[in-house]
Amino acid sequence: MDSSFRSTEKIKPESLFSIENPLLFSLLLLIVIVAVMYIYYRFVILPLKQKHLKEEQVLRLQQAESTALFSELSPDPIFRIDLAGKVILANNSAHKIFPHRVLLGQEVKNLLPFFLNLQIKEIIEQEMTINHSALVGENYYQFIIEGINKLKICQVYGRDITELKKTEKDLKETLVKAEEVKKIKELFLAQMSHEIRSPLNVIIGYTDMLIEELRNIEKKNIEGILLSIKNNGKRLYRTIDLLLNMSQLQAGKYEARLEKIDLAALITILEGEFSSIAKEKGLTINFINEFTDPIIVVNDYYSMTQIFSNLIDNSIKYTDRGEIKIKLYKDGSNVCVDISDTGKGISREYLDKLFVPFSQEEMGYSRKYEGTGLGLALVKGFLDINKAIIKVKSEVNLGTTFTIVLGEEKKW
Repeated sequence: MDSSFRSTEKIKPESLFSIENPLLFSLLLLIVIVAVMYIYYRFVILPLKQKHLKEEQVLRLQQAESTALFSELSPDPIFRIDLAGKVILANNSAHKIFPHRVLLGQEVKNLLPFFLNLQIKEIIEQEMTINHSALVGENYYQFIIEGINKLKICQVYGRDITELKKTEKDLKETLVKAEEVKKIKELFLAQMSHEIRSPLNVIIGYTDMLIEELRNIEKKNIEGILLSIKNNGKRLYRTIDLLLNMSQLQAGKYEARLEKIDLAALITILEGEFSSIAKEKGLTINFINEFTDPIIVVNDYYSMTQIFSNLIDNSIKYTDRGEIKIKLYKDGSNVCVDISDTGKGISREYLDKLFVPFSQEEMGYSRKYEGTGLGLALVKGFLDINKAIIKVKSEVNLGTTFTIVLGEEKKW
């Protein structure tokens, strides 16, 4: 009977606030976690954050002080302008420009009049950058104007360019003087051309007549003297020609006139002109024409004449014995002319300077060979005008060959 009674007895439920209650335990655990997190945030994270903000503020302050110090020590004037166009900052250099005026609070247009044509609000809002040069007092300044929309200000950075402006003015005056000198030089060259060429033509012409008259007379020394007069007259004439032609080329004033040229006929004329100069040195000029028909090219006649004249003259000048050989031939589709000599040749070191104006392999008053150093430079300039090229082969003490490549011959 006792056992039956025990089995039917009801079990009392545990108390709600018992520690063994899972719900209560979870709630207490959550409260503890929240309390720990709050304490950690309150006494650890928050102080660290405040310290960081304070350090950041100190750093910004130091930066601002450094910037302000830099602005004050800058040798160039710096202005800060607000939206109303008034100066709210000006460094020491800016005050030096206006030593007897209070700058802060002044309207910038009263200090820098060019601001009358500028819209400060637009510059700031659109963050524009403007460059402007102006005369302030007795000095010229270049100003860079920058708008900073975030701060609602306009920064003006100045730089003294007085010396630069002075240099620019001097350069302009020098250019004007150079143009005047150029005009005087051109006038001088034109006048000298006439004054020198005219008497030389007479001298050379009458010398030819005298040589012909005295040819049958037994006074060979007179013929030699007259021949020397004639050749030196030609040399002087060619020197003037070189100077005038180089002046035209360097000034870009030479105007080419293309025409049909019988190349063999041109070279034959030049062979005759230089024969007396070659004869005086005991040299011969041989012209070899490998063509049977006339060779016609379309080039500028005067410059082509100058090209061959200078090359033949150089060959004679630098050759003491032997011959000058001119060869007209065809290489593939190109018409070519070789001017060869048996002279002193050209060193490999000088080949790169061969076409530089006024340069010669032997320089100074003690040099063996006379000349201006313009001949080959002129040849190169005239070849460029005629769209032709030049090749050089040379060996010291064996001679030199210049090859002119003129392109294809023209059929007419």
